[in-house]
Amino acid sequence: MKMPLNKAQSIDEWADRMRLAGPPSDDDVTTLLDGRRLDSKEKVLAWLHELEVERMTEAAVSDPSAQWPAT
Repeated sequence: MKMPLNKAQSIDEWADRMRLAGPPSDDDVTTLLDGRRLDSKEKVLAWLHELEVERMTEAAVSDPSAQWPAT
């Protein structure tokens, strides 16, 4: 039985834990609040594209004179 880890107290401690961690299991994936599982490179890239579009849309609404991508 795995014991829950305490929250890392520093970025160095977190990085050490990541270096020492074993490989991810089949169910070790990010699950978004809407239930989507980011279990492949393609899904992660699609989600990042969604975020970029959302950020650009919000920026355009809040500042119509802004040009995206910023130059």
